[in-house]
Amino acid sequence: MQKANFKDKCRGEPGNSKDTGDPEYENITLTFRERDQPKGSHPGPMKCAPAQPKSPSGSAQVPAWLQRSIMSLYVLLALMFLFCIILSALVLVKNTEMSREMLHLRRELSNVSNSALECQEEQRNGWSKVHSDIEKATNSITKALNPIDTKNQQVLTEITKITQKIQKIHEALEKKTNAAPASK
Repeated sequence: MQKANFKDKCRGEPGNSKDTGDPEYENITLTFRERDQPKGSHPGPMKCAPAQPKSPSGSAQVPAWLQRSIMSLYVLLALMFLFCIILSALVLVKNTEMSREMLHLRRELSNVSNSALECQEEQRNGWSKVHSDIEKATNSITKALNPIDTKNQQVLTEITKITQKIQKIHEALEKKTNAAPASK
């Protein structure tokens, strides 16, 4: 009973009012030694719990603006986290799209390089045909020019023979014309 009364007193709850008027009622206070306190020393008077229980935001009550600020920061942090997740998803999607596009471009580049190689091969074949045609034409022209050259040489030799004969005839005529006036 005394123990219950002590708890009621320390809690500030009014105990049975008949106990305060009871001649056998004793006011007993218990003192407990703290762990840091040496054995021989006496602790100060024990403090009872306050008469009214304090709310959790009692003496160290956080101002409402601070609570709102902290809550705003938590919301902002959650939004940033959500933004990072969305941004990561967008980067992943864009990366996938770019990979597909790179594969497509790689295929196109391969096709273009194959086409370029085919064109180069056709060009080589064309140029080799042109070179062979030029050689054939050159040989044909040379073959055609050989008889002409020989005929030209023959004509030139004939011309020189004719020129020499004309010269002889001219000299013979001059001799005759020179000899005829001297004999008159």
